[in-house]
Amino acid sequence: MSDRSGSISLKSVSVLGSDLCPGDTPFFEHFAAQRLPCFSGQVTMSFKPSILPIRAELSPRMRAIKAAATIGCVMFVFEAAKQALHPTMSIWTSHAITILFTTLAGGAVTFAALKYGTKATLRQSEIQYRLLFDSSPLPMWVFDRKTLKFLAVNEAASRQYGFSSQEFLTMTIADIRPEKDLPALSEAIASPFHGLQEATIWQHRKKNGAIFDVEILGHDLYFHGIEAELIAARDISERKRSEEMVHNSENKYRVLFEDSADANWLMDEKGFLDCNAAALRMFGYSAAEMMHPSDISPPNQPDGTSSRVAAEERITAAFRSGAQRFEWSHQRKNGNVFPAEVCLTALTLSGQPRLLATVRDITDRKVAEERIQFLAYYDALTGLPNRTLLLDRLAKALAAARRQNNKLALLYLDLDRFKDINDSLGHSVGDLFLHEVAGRLKRWGREQDTVARLGGDEFLIMLTNVKDIPDAAVAAERLMDAMTADFVVQGHTLGVTCSLGISVFPEHGTDGVTLIKNSDAAMYSAKESGRNNFRFFTEDMNAQVAERLAFEHSLRLAIPQNELFLMYQPQIDIVTGRIIGLEALLRWQHPELGLVPPDKFISIAENSGLIVPIGEWVLKTACSQARKWQDEGLPAVTVAVNVSAVQVRQEGFCELIRRVLHETRLAAQYLELELTESLLLANADLMLSVLRELKAMGLTLAIDDFGTGYSNFTSLRQFRVSKLKIDGSFIRDVAVNPDDAAITAAIISMAKSLKLKVIAEGVEDEAQMSFLRAHQCDEIQGYYFSKPLTVDKVPDKLRGHSPEPHARAQATKRRSGNSSRGTAFNG
Repeated sequence: MSDRSGSISLKSVSVLGSDLCPGDTPFFEHFAAQRLPCFSGQVTMSFKPSILPIRAELSPRMRAIKAAATIGCVMFVFEAAKQALHPTMSIWTSHAITILFTTLAGGAVTFAALKYGTKATLRQSEIQYRLLFDSSPLPMWVFDRKTLKFLAVNEAASRQYGFSSQEFLTMTIADIRPEKDLPALSEAIASPFHGLQEATIWQHRKKNGAIFDVEILGHDLYFHGIEAELIAARDISERKRSEEMVHNSENKYRVLFEDSADANWLMDEKGFLDCNAAALRMFGYSAAEMMHPSDISPPNQPDGTSSRVAAEERITAAFRSGAQRFEWSHQRKNGNVFPAEVCLTALTLSGQPRLLATVRDITDRKVAEERIQFLAYYDALTGLPNRTLLLDRLAKALAAARRQNNKLALLYLDLDRFKDINDSLGHSVGDLFLHEVAGRLKRWGREQDTVARLGGDEFLIMLTNVKDIPDAAVAAERLMDAMTADFVVQGHTLGVTCSLGISVFPEHGTDGVTLIKNSDAAMYSAKESGRNNFRFFTEDMNAQVAERLAFEHSLRLAIPQNELFLMYQPQIDIVTGRIIGLEALLRWQHPELGLVPPDKFISIAENSGLIVPIGEWVLKTACSQARKWQDEGLPAVTVAVNVSAVQVRQEGFCELIRRVLHETRLAAQYLELELTESLLLANADLMLSVLRELKAMGLTLAIDDFGTGYSNFTSLRQFRVSKLKIDGSFIRDVAVNPDDAAITAAIISMAKSLKLKVIAEGVEDEAQMSFLRAHQCDEIQGYYFSKPLTVDKVPDKLRGHSPEPHARAQATKRRSGNSSRGTAFNG
């Protein structure tokens, strides 16, 4: 290793186990400041990265300990160099090995200039190195590899182990090892090595018996001619505890992450990095599939916000604030959308920002919340509104009734002898029975009415838009009829009656609480009078009710007793004067009251539901008669029939029309249906569908009493009607009232622009006729041409055998029950 000039060239010596950091530099600068003779050559110390955790936050004491460990390694380098120069030299008596610190970067420390020195230099160097050994904060010792006895120990070792230097020199290294480690120690000593020994982890024992972990670095050397080993021991208990804590934390994190019932995933700005099994199960993916953030959300959130935009905002906010918790609509692989609670937590892993997402499916919680919300306003057993919701709706309905000057009725219903059902069949059957009662009440009520359960077997029905007090009585009668049909519950056939109490706004109270109280009082009055009946809150109304009910009862018998009949009023083409149609007008010949005007019984028929069978009878009778006239060779004309809103809304109305036309053999082109404006506008979507089907059959559709409602010409195009009938209230004064004249002229003009026919009803004199002719009205109907005709008078009119009538004085006089304003139900 020596050249002729006495120089040494030791290219490289590796030293393992040191963990230098920038904080150690001043120590080495101080050490390297010694005056050193110049020499060429170099020694390089390399540090193993796997055992080199660099922690800038360590305390000065820890940095000093690390520095001492490095000095120990440096001494091993000295020994290596000494062995190269003179193998018989002791570490303390060898030629001085002078060191020049040159670099500290990239995990390597380079030393240069190794050279023989003078004896004085050697002596001085030996003192310096001995001083380095003794003053090192890292425990160091030299022991005999054969006897294991300590040969030299520094002060740091005495402090760490609790033995004095003298005590150490009487001991062997086995004395500081736990008994269980002695076999491993013997095995390690038996294995020869040269140079620097790789760092190993052992357990050592202090004088007080405490066991702790140490990291050992050893190097073989000759100590006063003895084959020895230099040891540097670093207490790594704190590091072991830290590593164990980190390991435990990682295990806990992994357990929490993997075994959590909630979905967890780790993500960066590019997408998912990792997810647990619960996430795969929640969203329906397998472990082999890739799950992307965009795949697990619907396009939009419930509030309409784009999921992508909202997610970016949430992620940005989480990175900024550290955490975000919110509710989110997620989507499974199969497309099912479900509500979730999401927690985003920002963290740093390996120096990179990350987000940990925890997602919990809250479908069950949402269902529970909706259930709680439902129970706050609805009855749990029947699903009907409870008292809370009833009072809220009642307050709103009363406010509307005040504005519109309408009446409002409350029907307080109590089942008769319901206690007998509970006592005989049990409460479970009683509950099912109440559920069936509630279903029947809901089917009975109108869409705008409210049916509520107040508790037990007591129900309250709120009727809005009540025109007069008898209407409430008709509704009560219908309700009691609906309740008379038997109920079948779990194989038990149950018959029940009910008692009703009625209060009406504003006659019986102006606030909800008063109206409910008064209807309740009326219900108890009904029970006391024998059950299975109803009572109004005041007795004077009962007389009106009795009369109304008697009238309805008579009307129910009108069809089977052949008391109803039709009259027909001709419709005239204003240009040719020919009859082009006949309007069928309903009449009732009461056996006691005589001829009953339509406006007296049509509303009762509608409220009681009798309008449906009566309307069907009118359709069949009119179509059958029209076909009969055609078979007799009379001119074929259209027969016009007025239909009510109740009829049209009845399921199967279009099928009824088809059946009637088929049974009577009347071609569809000869049937004209007249509908009111209010009917068309009440439920536009339903009416549009019905009218299209009727139009497809070939029927003519006309709007009756046009001008009295709120329809516009856009809706007329939409409904595809063929004819407008101007209400007689405008025609009456059209020749003398500028407003009526202007409205009538405008209706005719706009109808013409839409290619609609216009017919004016109630024409009774020449002045009206002249006005309509001047404004090119298409058709007329009224006493000016003909009054309504009985069936036997129509053939002569159609044949033209009847002389043409002119304006007569009596035609201008309003006729009770025979008004020129005629429709099927109110002509």
